[in-house]
Amino acid sequence: MADLKHGSLRYELRADLEEERIRQKIAERTSEETLRIYSLRLFLNCIVLAVLAACFYAIYRATIFSQEHMKKEIDKMVFGENLLILYLPSIVITLANFVTPMIFAKIIHYEDYSPGFEIRLTILRCVFMRLATICVLVFTLGSKITSCDNYSCELCGYNQKLYPCWETQVGQEMYKLMIFDLIIILAVTLFVDFPRKLLVTYCSSSKLIQCWGQQEFAIPDNVLGIVYGQTICWIGAFFSPLLPAIATLKFIIIFYVKEMSLIYTCTPSPRQFRASNSNFFFLLVLLIGLCLAIIPLTISMARIPSSKACGPFTNFNTTWEVIPKTVSTFPSSLQSLVHGLTSEAFAVPFFMIICLIMFYFIALAGAHKRVVVQLREQLSLESRDKRYLIQKLTEAQREMRNRLD
Repeated sequence: MADLKHGSLRYELRADLEEERIRQKIAERTSEETLRIYSLRLFLNCIVLAVLAACFYAIYRATIFSQEHMKKEIDKMVFGENLLILYLPSIVITLANFVTPMIFAKIIHYEDYSPGFEIRLTILRCVFMRLATICVLVFTLGSKITSCDNYSCELCGYNQKLYPCWETQVGQEMYKLMIFDLIIILAVTLFVDFPRKLLVTYCSSSKLIQCWGQQEFAIPDNVLGIVYGQTICWIGAFFSPLLPAIATLKFIIIFYVKEMSLIYTCTPSPRQFRASNSNFFFLLVLLIGLCLAIIPLTISMARIPSSKACGPFTNFNTTWEVIPKTVSTFPSSLQSLVHGLTSEAFAVPFFMIICLIMFYFIALAGAHKRVVVQLREQLSLESRDKRYLIQKLTEAQREMRNRLD
């Protein structure tokens, strides 16, 4: 435990020194160097946007292709073709989530940022990629469900010919994403990480194996994988009520598989994510995932007509209509309370109080940040004073020795 703490302190010291070196380098840049680095960053960010756009378009096309060919008769397909068509969007999304972080990690090295900002920017890009892929899939499904050809939406308000039970279709897609993500994690751990450990251990004389090295356990990447799975669970729980149980079982399996991988195949990452940043950052990512999950759910409940062929909302035009219908069956006093809580007279003061509380915590966080900056400056001054005193003491001892000699 003590070795881990000393290692963490050494890393913090190296990170602070590197940050200071980067700041001095930025301050010493000429106008030409500044223009060159900003032009390079603009070009590299255009590449990042192009990669994201290509991934989103691939997911869109894969979803369209899968939905259009899903109604093909099963007996006309071979077994592999059927599975490929059914899981094509999940395969494309998983490949995009697997390839793009490696591309982002290569690009960030040429943008000349500080080490801490490099990690945060790479993680933010990966977060956007992972969560946006789910949104692209959901909104593509929504556009197909509400698309009407040859008056196919006249009766029900949605494409009942292709999607007689569209809620089931959306739940199936979330279920496929969850299962395929579990399969990929197990496959990578069992068939990539463990063989890589064996090669590094028993074939260490090979230069290629030495360059490849042992697998590093990056905490941010694994936490983002959990957030990704949790977002899928949030979106799919409404359409597939058993999906949270499947997600719980999946996370339990992943926990023990990752534990074995950490103990037997991985080494600590040389770039550690600071604990002071991790709690806030991961909670923020989780909040973003929750907000992104609420948006398609709200649209599907309020705008898309419910299925007329199956489901518990067949007698309602939209899923949301069940709520006012249920409230109308309450006693009059309870109805008055519900109407009061949902009225503008309650919502506006409540929103203002929430904003005041939020501004208070923002101001408190800013004050704490200023105190932390002052304490760091004080520690820096004290360390300089100590170095100065040690230097003077050394010079005095040297002069004393010279006099004695």
